[in-house]
Amino acid sequence: EYPPKSLHELKALIDEKLKKHYDIVKIFNSGSFLDEKQIPRAFRKYVVKKCEDHKVKTLVIESRGEYFNDDFFEDMKSDSVKVTIGIGLEVADDKILKKIKKGMTVKDYENSVKKLKKNGFGVRSYVLVNAPYSDQKTLDKTIKIALKYSDSICMMNWFPHGKSEAFNLWIKGKWKPFSEDDFIKATKKFKSRKIEKFYEEFIFTPRFPMEKQIWIRGAGKKELLHPYFEVWQDFIVRFYKPNKDRNILLFVPCAFRKPYSKSRLHRAITGTLRRVPNYEKIHEIVVSNPGVIPFELSNNYPFNKYDWPEWEETPAVKKLYLTVIQERTENYLKAHKKNYKKFYCYIKPGSESYKAVHAACKNQKVKLVDAIKEETYESIKNERNPMSLQNALTDLMNTLLG
Repeated sequence: EYPPKSLHELKALIDEKLKKHYDIVKIFNSGSFLDEKQIPRAFRKYVVKKCEDHKVKTLVIESRGEYFNDDFFEDMKSDSVKVTIGIGLEVADDKILKKIKKGMTVKDYENSVKKLKKNGFGVRSYVLVNAPYSDQKTLDKTIKIALKYSDSICMMNWFPHGKSEAFNLWIKGKWKPFSEDDFIKATKKFKSRKIEKFYEEFIFTPRFPMEKQIWIRGAGKKELLHPYFEVWQDFIVRFYKPNKDRNILLFVPCAFRKPYSKSRLHRAITGTLRRVPNYEKIHEIVVSNPGVIPFELSNNYPFNKYDWPEWEETPAVKKLYLTVIQERTENYLKAHKKNYKKFYCYIKPGSESYKAVHAACKNQKVKLVDAIKEETYESIKNERNPMSLQNALTDLMNTLLG
């Protein structure tokens, strides 16, 4: 969450933005623009006046219907600017709205938009294509109602915030955001010019609220298949997009210290990689019990708050680890292997992670090159932090130099 801004700071923001001319100004504040606890009343008056002065044609804001009162109508009316209010219809089913704790009914939506229309405001309705407990029939009904009242409709693939009921359902494995194919299938029949479709515009990384951020400690089935890791692996496979310029994939091990970047091992690896001429093309993928972790995501929870004590592993856990990590690696490769031209592995030879990565690459017909020689590892494996020793790092450097 961001700290609240003063009226002076808010005015300075809009002044800076309107130094250029825009026909359309949209203000999104992750809440209700008309809620005086979030946005001072004086600022909304200021915004309308500024838009009038700068000959803006359309102003779009967002708000829940409970803030549509006489003060709002007085503050936001304009003779020269078309003021449009974005409001959530979400899903036209009161039972579902109650289950996902939206705090409104379909009738509330209808009453709110009628007020807007009566007072000369435009209406932009938000529809959740993938609302929990809904189906195609529900979506058809929702769009029918939205078309009746709206000047424009935003059909969106819902990515829920961490405190929402939908996020809890994702954690429990009872719901998840639509894939692109699912989204296209659900929305392709809707052809109205009023309708805009947004599959990926509202996608963001999973954000676990502080009260959910527990340490995940242990080396058992529970920790390996922890639902937080399952949510992240789903995100990484279906929604994450690797940087297209980083087309050399390097599988690397995890480290006990979190975040990985502060560990001795990863400081040594990074120091070595920076001496490689094409360093900026290398994409590190950490392999650990949470699954496959793109290095740039490794400071996100829970990747920065877990421990996997290897000495607690039983033969059964090792076997399960091999199966799970192979599957997660294969899923990543299926989704993203076209992004890479070369694939390297800098993981302890013979370890479960090493075996899992090699098996996954074989199944996906990916040519994987080891970045440490077996004889090198054999000569140093009894040392402390062997993969951070110079002998191993020299192999890494020479392999990448080709």
